[in-house]
Amino acid sequence: MEIRVEDVLKLASLKQAVVLSGAQYLHKVVKGSTIMEAPDITDWLKGGELILTSLYPIRFFNEEEQKQFIAKLAEKEVSALVIKNHRFVNEIPKSIIEEGEKCKLPIIQIPKEVPYVDILYPVMEEILNLQVKKLQYYKEIHDQFTALSLADESPEKIIETLEKLIGNPVALFDRNFFCIASTLPRLTNFDIVEKNYYYDETEKMKFPHYRQIVKYMEQKEKIGHQIVVPIETINHIKTYLLIGEMNKPLEELDFIAVENAATSLSLELVKRFAVAEVDKRFKNDLLEQLIEGKLPSNILYQDANLIGWDIEGAFAVVLFKISKNNERIYSKQVKRGISNGNEETLLHDAIHQHASNGLIGSKGGLKVVLWKADIEDTKWLTKIKERVSTILDVVKKQDNKMSIQVGIGTLSEHISNISDSYIKAQDALEFGEVINGRESITSYSELGVFRMLGQFTNSEELRTFIPPTLQMLLNYQQANKADLLTTLKVFLQSNQNATKTSQLLFIHHKTVVYRIERIKEITGMDFDDAEEMLLVQIGLKITELLEREKIHKY
Repeated sequence: MEIRVEDVLKLASLKQAVVLSGAQYLHKVVKGSTIMEAPDITDWLKGGELILTSLYPIRFFNEEEQKQFIAKLAEKEVSALVIKNHRFVNEIPKSIIEEGEKCKLPIIQIPKEVPYVDILYPVMEEILNLQVKKLQYYKEIHDQFTALSLADESPEKIIETLEKLIGNPVALFDRNFFCIASTLPRLTNFDIVEKNYYYDETEKMKFPHYRQIVKYMEQKEKIGHQIVVPIETINHIKTYLLIGEMNKPLEELDFIAVENAATSLSLELVKRFAVAEVDKRFKNDLLEQLIEGKLPSNILYQDANLIGWDIEGAFAVVLFKISKNNERIYSKQVKRGISNGNEETLLHDAIHQHASNGLIGSKGGLKVVLWKADIEDTKWLTKIKERVSTILDVVKKQDNKMSIQVGIGTLSEHISNISDSYIKAQDALEFGEVINGRESITSYSELGVFRMLGQFTNSEELRTFIPPTLQMLLNYQQANKADLLTTLKVFLQSNQNATKTSQLLFIHHKTVVYRIERIKEITGMDFDDAEEMLLVQIGLKITELLEREKIHKY
């Protein structure tokens, strides 16, 4: 719905007009019309003007100045220059015509008998009429989407309404570009070929948006064009409104509909977010009472039924600890289950997607999942680990700076006994980093001797289990102490195989042999004594625990 130069030429007053240059650019949009009264008119132009002139203001310009003037008009995105021969300028200079062609600016000659008002008035009347129609259409569309919002209609209904208005399929995606809703299933199955033309906002639409070229997989890899509108809600969380230009390119009125749909979706998503956060807080409170064993059975079932939780069957506690750039995301950053950071939100979404039958919450900076499992299935732990690995892969793709440690407790036959599984999941989380390293998935059943060590709360009591020979090495005050301890640890883990130890430490075989002999000299260790070696290995584990405890204190 726009008036263009070619439409202006259809006016009765321009029947005898002659296009002197830029004939292939008559599709330019006319946004206004004015008469040139002074040569500095270019200082006041906004673009899209149809300029009427007799060239009187520039009658003294030489050829070079005429070219520069035409170039400035083109730079200001003037739609066309309409020149009327007058007694002051009998013939339009060739330099102006040539420069107009070069700058893609239509230059139109009209007879001197045609009054300017016969062009100005019809053009401005048409422009004003179009603006009135746009405003009327905007009001109709605004009222329509406002009614949807007041009626508490779903995002699905909003995008269905938009599709009818613009004649193209529409889809809504979450922050991970996972489809929430679509009016045409095949619209969501595509590969991006190129992203381009990003706009913060334009005259057509005030929402930031961008275009992308895609390849539709279900249409024999047909190339298509899409417009994507990021819709920001709370905490900078975005959803994406996607329009596929499958049937026709979007026009000006279509953008009015898209803008109103985006506003309506934004309001709906904010409302849903607020409801979800209240629901999440209530569920998190219930989960905390569950894992602390504070909830009587009658209240437990009553509250679970109220929020739609199925608590029948066996559950195991799975704990997720988030770190970023080697720094843990502490409890003050994850407040009672409320999404307070992108890291926690990413993890929550991934868990919700891949552990939909789990009960999810937060406690003490940890993400807590009560994972439902079949107690008769001997592979329940393996299945949970596989699903957890998938969750971590999904999160890592979204934010590769995040690291997540996972601890899995034992399986509780009844939800009322879940507190025991929670305690064991905490042990698995704490000792898992020592046993398996950072970003590991550790179950309580894998802890081995650490189950016993976890029972000790007194550090000094734990130190008494470090054998004297190992203590001598720990007290060794030379610079190579750390190398000796590392070599001892890996040597014992490698079943006292010096070659394998050298490969794991990337050092020469003779270096390993030398270090082991040096350890013997310092401590008197008997590497042939299996019982002593077991005590040394336990002592090394205790040392790691004590060091870790020391770091966490500070």
